[in-house]
Amino acid sequence: MKRLLLVLCIVVVAVSVSAIDVGGYLENVTGIASPPVGVDSPLVLVERASAALWLRQPLGGWELNGQGSYTYTPLVPLLFDLDELSLSGVFPASVAGASSIGMTFGRTNYSDPTGFILNHTLDGLKFTTSWPASAFSLAVGTTALVQKPTNGIVLSTLDVLDLADDDKRFAPPRLIATVDFRTLEFLGGQQLTLGAVIQEDLRPTDQLTAVGVTTAAPDAGGRLDTQHLVLGISGSLGPGFFYRTYYSFGSGRSLAFLADANSVTGYSYQYAMILSHMAGAELSYYMPSVLNSRIRFSGLFSSGDADADSYLDGNTEGRSTAFVPLSPSSFSDVFTLQPGNSSHVGVSYSMRPIAGAGDVLQLELSAVSYLRTAGTGPVSAPSVDPASDGTYVGTDIDLSVVAQPFSDLRLVLKGGVFLPNAAVMSTGNEDLDYEVTLQGVLRF
Repeated sequence: MKRLLLVLCIVVVAVSVSAIDVGGYLENVTGIASPPVGVDSPLVLVERASAALWLRQPLGGWELNGQGSYTYTPLVPLLFDLDELSLSGVFPASVAGASSIGMTFGRTNYSDPTGFILNHTLDGLKFTTSWPASAFSLAVGTTALVQKPTNGIVLSTLDVLDLADDDKRFAPPRLIATVDFRTLEFLGGQQLTLGAVIQEDLRPTDQLTAVGVTTAAPDAGGRLDTQHLVLGISGSLGPGFFYRTYYSFGSGRSLAFLADANSVTGYSYQYAMILSHMAGAELSYYMPSVLNSRIRFSGLFSSGDADADSYLDGNTEGRSTAFVPLSPSSFSDVFTLQPGNSSHVGVSYSMRPIAGAGDVLQLELSAVSYLRTAGTGPVSAPSVDPASDGTYVGTDIDLSVVAQPFSDLRLVLKGGVFLPNAAVMSTGNEDLDYEVTLQGVLRF
C-alpha cells in the first residue's frame, strides 16, 4: 500500500511539473565611469551581476507566476529577492456589456498611466474589467514587505534615515491605490486615459515629529501623503506618426518647519498642503524605408518650489508646489533628474539597419537637456547646487548598440557623456561625466 501511494505521488508530481513553464536568465553589466567627488581615481568600475529563475503554472482558470533573483553589486554583494509571486486569472463576463474580468493577487508591478509617477513592485491585489473598446482597472498595494535594497519609493526625510538603519530590513510602509480607465472611442479612435494614484504614509506615530514642536532638528519628519490625478491622450496623427500627451495634478501634505507667530522661536513644525503639476508629450515618426528608423521628440515639465531647502521635505514657506513622484524614473544614462523642480527636452534617432532581421542589430543616438523649473532650489541630483541661480542644468548625450544574434542572447553596449552647466553645479561636479557599459543577458 505504501509503495502504491508513493507511485501515485510520483505520477501526480510528474504530471504537475510537466505543466510548469520554467525559465530564467543570467545578466552581467561591466563598465567604467567618471569617479564621484572625493574619489582619487581617474575612473571607477561599474559592476553588476544577477541571476533569476521564473515559473508559470496553470491552475484551472488561474495562473501562478513567480520569479526569484540574486543580484551582486560591490555595495550589496548578497541580495536575494522575490521579484514576483502572483496568482491571476481572466474570465468571460457579460455584466454591463463587459467582455472579461480579471483579478491578480500577490506581488507584481504597479504603474500609473504616465509611468513617471509610479512604476514599482508592490504586494496587493488588482481588478480589471474590459469592454470591446475600453478597460477599467483598480489596484491596491503596499510597500511594507518590499526589501529595503530593492525599494525605490523614498519620499521623506524619515525614509532616508531608514536607509542608514541596519535594523530595518523592509521599506517604509505605505498604502498605494491606483485607478485607471482607458477608451479608444475618443475623437475618432484616439485613446483617452483617466487615472488616479493615492498614496498614504503608514509610518507609526511614535516615529513622527509632533506638530507644534518649535525647535528644528535634522532627524525631524512626519508623514507624507499624496494624491495624483492623471489625464492622457495618445494615438496616431497619420501614417508613421504617433503621439502621447499627459498631465498630472498632484496634491497632498508634508511636514515643514514654518513661520508661526504663536511659537516662542517664531517657527514650528506644521503640515503644509502640496499643490503641484506635471505635463509631458512625446512625438514619434517611424520610417521603415529608411533603415527601419525612428525619430522621437519628448518633453516633460514638473513644478518646483523656489523656497525649498531640500528635494525631500524641503518646503520652508506656505504650501509646497514641488511635484512629488512616488518611484524613480530614468530619462538618460549618465545623468537624470526626477520630476520635481525639473523639466527636460529630448530627441532620439534609432535604426535597425539589417532589413528583415528584427532585433539582430539596433543603434540609437539620444540627447536630453535638463532644466530647473524654478530657476533655483534643490533637484533630485545632489550634484546640483540648490543655492545657485540658473535654469539650464546640462545635456546628456548617449549612444547604444544592441545586438541580438540569437533569441536568447542579447548584448547592449552603451556610452554616454553629461555636459553640465558649471554655474549651477556644486563644487567638484563642474566637469564632464561619462559612463561606458557592456550588458549581456542570456535567457534559458
